Amino acid sequence: MKLLKLRIDGVTLFKDNRLELDFIAADRVLSDEEGNFADVFPLPVGSSLYSQNVMGVVGVNASGKTTTLNLVRFVLGYMSGSFVMRRFATGSDVLGNLERQINVACVFFEKGSVYLIESQLRKVDGQAAEDTSFSELLAFENEWLWGCPASRVSRKVVLDIERLKDISEPMLVREGPAECDLVLNDAQRTFLDDNMSIVSVITGKKIVSVESPERTLPLTSLPTPVVQAFDPSVEYLVWNKDNQVFHLKFKGERAERVMNVAVATSVLSNGTILGAELVNQAIAALRNGGYLIVDEIETGLNRSLVGTVIELFASPVTNPHGATLLFSTHYSELLDVLRRKDNVFVLVRDDSFKTELIKYSERINRIENKKSDVIINNVIKGSMPKYPDVQAMREYVCERING
Repeated sequence: MKLLKLRIDGVTLFKDNRLELDFIAADRVLSDEEGNFADVFPLPVGSSLYSQNVMGVVGVNASGKTTTLNLVRFVLGYMSGSFVMRRFATGSDVLGNLERQINVACVFFEKGSVYLIESQLRKVDGQAAEDTSFSELLAFENEWLWGCPASRVSRKVVLDIERLKDISEPMLVREGPAECDLVLNDAQRTFLDDNMSIVSVITGKKIVSVESPERTLPLTSLPTPVVQAFDPSVEYLVWNKDNQVFHLKFKGERAERVMNVAVATSVLSNGTILGAELVNQAIAALRNGGYLIVDEIETGLNRSLVGTVIELFASPVTNPHGATLLFSTHYSELLDVLRRKDNVFVLVRDDSFKTELIKYSERINRIENKKSDVIINNVIKGSMPKYPDVQAMREYVCERING
């Protein structure tokens, strides 16, 4: 299953309470002399659609980067999409402030066809977002499913949900008059919980999801090339499953160290653990063509090594199944690693503190511009902190020091 477009209404953080995110290449796609594509993944023969291999999200603090990733993760969860997600801050798994009812329109590709599913969800009474899982917080009230052969769908149609609906065939409705052939019957409803989407009819229940907390050392033997990329002083790091201990050997030391997870975590550097964890997660996504969602991808890592991880997804050699890396970052310089313009998204806030998700390519035409310069120089208005706010902070600090 490949996400092609996502539209969510009812998220109050965003302008007009709407978040829209495209997962396909909107700009021109070129292949090399051997017919291979970098940065994008071609959907099967007969389709003109390409899914993005790498997508970067940048924005000022509190603009909604984490919320955006969490909303994508939420949709992937009920769409039965394979994903791995890494987040850091405790309690950062919330969806933001939602209206009583939210509406999700999701365009996706599966087995030669493009589908559109519109889902109407409501908040569950008595449930608090801070201590409730996504599946318990929201329940499906109604859903509508359409389908269309991929050969009939262009990029422009995918990006225009109403046009896609016009050329597609209605397939299924969750709730409605019993005499309507498209409405689920009682037998079909028997195995359909309030937190389960009807989309499982198309995608099945093949979800493979992994979510890791901050600074988690994978309980597996890590290949030496992976470990040494982040700490060349490590000779090997082997996990003993039977005894639940790590065997760690540093170069220059005669004996290896045998230690439990807690001790190994304290001995190894933060960057080594985060880097090994990230590569381990990348392998899981690359192996099955799933999604790797990483909040603050630069945390604890050297910039060049982050670029190496990004390139694992961009290259068809290491990403033959079309896995997608979706990451957020505070450092716009990382966006310069991305060769395309239509896979960069900028979160900006207006004077009423509403966020808008802007596709970089829709504001900047020249590909030779460094993306980091565009962001840092606030060419896309609202992408950097306001000067008066920063200056006021400086003046306050001066007063406290010299007062």
